[in-house]
Amino acid sequence: MRITDAIKHMCEQSGQGVVGASQALGKSRMYLSALISRGSYPRTDTLVQIAQACGYTVELVRDGERIELEAE
Repeated sequence: MRITDAIKHMCEQSGQGVVGASQALGKSRMYLSALISRGSYPRTDTLVQIAQACGYTVELVRDGERIELEAE
């Protein structure tokens, strides 16, 4: 799944929608909408913050080893 598709999916599944998730991040209402429509890829720490705002975590997985990323 592309990153922008994953962001849209997380926002929808959280029940907040893109506007609500943007506001939960302390950003403008159009922040995530603009990011998605441009096809932009956020920095890793920003992706982690978006995921957390939507109730998700970001993990790196290799051979059963899991590393959960945290926002700074």
